[in-house]
Amino acid sequence: MGFPKASLAAQSQLPQFENPQSIFDLLNFRLSELLGISGSLVTRICENEYGITREEWQFVAMLAELNAMSPSDLAARTTVDRSQASKTLRALMSKGLVERQAVPGDGRRARVLLTPAGRLLFAEIFPRVVQVHHELLHDLGSAERQALAHSLSAMQARALAVAQRHKPESAAGRRQGGSRARWKASPPGA
Repeated sequence: MGFPKASLAAQSQLPQFENPQSIFDLLNFRLSELLGISGSLVTRICENEYGITREEWQFVAMLAELNAMSPSDLAARTTVDRSQASKTLRALMSKGLVERQAVPGDGRRARVLLTPAGRLLFAEIFPRVVQVHHELLHDLGSAERQALAHSLSAMQARALAVAQRHKPESAAGRRQGGSRARWKASPPGA
């Protein structure tokens, strides 16, 4: 996989988080770049060797850890929206990796859980993903890894708080053209 030279040069510079001067100094951009590179390794393992998407893998791994849960609770535990979660669960069910069970006493509700094939798939992929994890953290000592874990936990909590505080009052209506319609209606400086 090739990466543009300009991107690699900018990534080798220490980001200036205290006083951002360019996109390369923004936390979200740096995390997105890291996820794009490292995530593609996991995606290749999932897609090329096992025939599942990264989202499907995320759901399999979540269900392996959390056991049976409602589809909406599963979507809420991930960054996948509910419609994408439904699509991902349908794909996993058609592959025989996840099954849906009715909740006793409530015919409208259901839970999803891994099938034996789903548990087997998890047991095969998880050690490979852990290997990628260790390779990514290779240059960090134990104390640095612990500090990173604490920092990420604090940043995730802060991100949730910021997201709640900056929640838009209404979304750009996708049926009316979404952000494209808004852009045409009011370009910057208008």
